[in-house]
Amino acid sequence: MMIDTWFGDPESPNLGFLHLPEGRAAVGGVVICAPLGYDHVLGYRALRFVGQELAARGIAALRFDYVGEGDATGLSGSAHAPELWMSSIARAADYLRASGIEDVALLSLGAGALLANRAALTVDATALVLWDPELSGRRFLRRQRSLFELTVGDQPGGSDPSALLSLTLHPEAAAWLTAREVTAETLPVGVDTLIVGRRANDENPGTLRLTSKLPPRVEYRSVTGQEELLEAPSSLAVLPEDTIAGMADWLRDRFRAEPAPVDPTVTDRAVVGAAPDGTPVVERLLRVGPDALFVIETTRDDGADAGAVVLQPGAAEHRVGPGRFQVLAARELAARGYRAIRFDRRVTGDTTEVRPGEPSLIFAEEWVDDTDRLVAELGITEEVAHAGLCAGGWVAARMAERRTARLAVLFSPNYFKTAPLRAGEYSVLTQSERDGTRRFIGLKRALRGRLPGWAWPLLSRLQLFHDPGVLLEASSRRKDSTVALLLTPEDRENFEAHRGPAAVARLQGRGADIRVTNYPFGDHSLFGEDVRAAMLTDLLALVDETLPREAALPAESRV
Repeated sequence: MMIDTWFGDPESPNLGFLHLPEGRAAVGGVVICAPLGYDHVLGYRALRFVGQELAARGIAALRFDYVGEGDATGLSGSAHAPELWMSSIARAADYLRASGIEDVALLSLGAGALLANRAALTVDATALVLWDPELSGRRFLRRQRSLFELTVGDQPGGSDPSALLSLTLHPEAAAWLTAREVTAETLPVGVDTLIVGRRANDENPGTLRLTSKLPPRVEYRSVTGQEELLEAPSSLAVLPEDTIAGMADWLRDRFRAEPAPVDPTVTDRAVVGAAPDGTPVVERLLRVGPDALFVIETTRDDGADAGAVVLQPGAAEHRVGPGRFQVLAARELAARGYRAIRFDRRVTGDTTEVRPGEPSLIFAEEWVDDTDRLVAELGITEEVAHAGLCAGGWVAARMAERRTARLAVLFSPNYFKTAPLRAGEYSVLTQSERDGTRRFIGLKRALRGRLPGWAWPLLSRLQLFHDPGVLLEASSRRKDSTVALLLTPEDRENFEAHRGPAAVARLQGRGADIRVTNYPFGDHSLFGEDVRAAMLTDLLALVDETLPREAALPAESRV
């Protein structure tokens, strides 16, 4: 079983997920220390699977977000981020012990090793597992910066060394992280430690220095499969089942106690900020529908309800979004008086148990059904806006087709068919395109620019081509509805290649309220902080314009 709860300091709580064995009795507990930045997004379901595997072996496991990251409270980019990361680990250990678990171990992934390695002695850890560890903070930051520049490219105002993929670091925090290393000398003395490294890194100088003089009670294992987890798109990620099972078995052998009852304190509501007038902004944890969709509802604490905004992430990622985009959007919207909803669709984040080989549901009807059920069960009326990134934008548009909505906002849309894909089909298409084996794609691209005007809409309605007009017509046909497309340069190029401007002009001529905003900068995935800020500003303005203004409360919040 898994319990959703806030824990830690009520003034700045962490969001956590506690995995418990059957019967709610455990031989010990494990604090799972997440990686930093985009690796946390890519590894999210894998860490949930780790929690499941530990619980199956009689061990309680707590996953959580560090303060200032993910769904936790606090702002990113603080000079005190290292202190917040370390105190979050200590809070997690304290929470397990307060629940009745005496022996607590730490398990980390990626850059989480730089934190867990330092925290092991301060939290009196029974054991330590460093999974695919970053051995050098300096090298981690250098690599992350290179990935950011390759992915995002040039930014307005020039290069910002603090900007990384889904991670913003204050210079003081970056300096602290730069100084962290996992070496034979920095490993915690007297703590049973398992280091699980990539076989491809066996001959790296840092790995050789570490393995050449391992201290007593430290074991190093070399494994394969990490690249398929953290270096592949989320839709193609593969769980390294054997590696996870091996770590779980090793931890089980470290706990000698008999199973003891676990009685955790469960808190489903937390104050996460304040509106300009001082009214608290609160978040409630919910489970909705037969699939127990995990939902976070963000509102003002005074009952203000100017309408609901349902936020959808991109790809097969969980509810946080790039650079915490959805978290920050939800809290800004709530401060204005709106009811903001972010949630995990099936086979993402904390909805549905992880099963190895589970199919991706990107652009599948199941995610539209999930959103439809969510809206129905939460009693959301027609005073609603749907907003989503890429695949989430497609779901937002499909919801505007299904139910009355005041607004649909599509960030970086690139799929314009109304016909859904089958479960797992997107992964197959993505892999075939990467392999160069996707059939007919070259022919379709050649025909796209040559089809006469009368043939293009006809073939598009047969779902043979991506005509933006098909999706936009379906989502904008209801009276008093607005559809907004927010396009980065890459998305604008794709939109124009598929005759999007002509489709918009045609539908506007019929009275449809369709808005297109083109940004001269930014990347499709919104890793760039400038494009995220611009799109958030435009989202807030669109919501203020289309939902009931008399109840909304403008101005900046302090969340």
